[in-house]
Amino acid sequence: MHEDDLTHDERARMRALPRELDPDDSLEERTVRALRAEGLLRHAPAKIVRFPLSPLWLGAAAAACFVIFGGGFFFGSWIEARHTTQVVTELHQQDAKQAAALVQQTGSAYVSAMSALASYAETKQQSNPQAASTREIAQGREVAVNALHAAANQLVRIAPEDPLAVRILSGMNQAARKDTTGATDRLVWF
Repeated sequence: MHEDDLTHDERARMRALPRELDPDDSLEERTVRALRAEGLLRHAPAKIVRFPLSPLWLGAAAAACFVIFGGGFFFGSWIEARHTTQVVTELHQQDAKQAAALVQQTGSAYVSAMSALASYAETKQQSNPQAASTREIAQGREVAVNALHAAANQLVRIAPEDPLAVRILSGMNQAARKDTTGATDRLVWF
């Protein structure tokens, strides 16, 4: 049936009908009871505990948050400082190992160069005994002595209690004083 098929009087009565009926108050209670019976809704707690949000409560909560945050910050800083100390210690140990390896390599090169200079001096002396103290050999000897003197100084800095290092340095200082009293003009080529 369409609205066009109705008479004017029927249309007026249709408009007068209520569009929606209000449910009675018992509908909500019946629905809640049925949902609880099915296990879909829990029973309401006997007493609801509410925390008052007073300024004192808010201040205490803010202070607790600040203490927790500050404690976490300081604990994290302490852990990181320990880790940083370990890393720096490991780096220093690694640097010391590298320095020791470099000293060994340089010492080997020094001994090798001195061996080559000694071989050269022996060859010169065997071929011409008068020319054994040529200028090159003298310069090589002077450079070798200066390098040995600098190495002895550093060795005394590393181990000032080491008697061998102190004797080497004092012997080299005495030899340097004797050499400088007789020499008027010294030139070191590096």
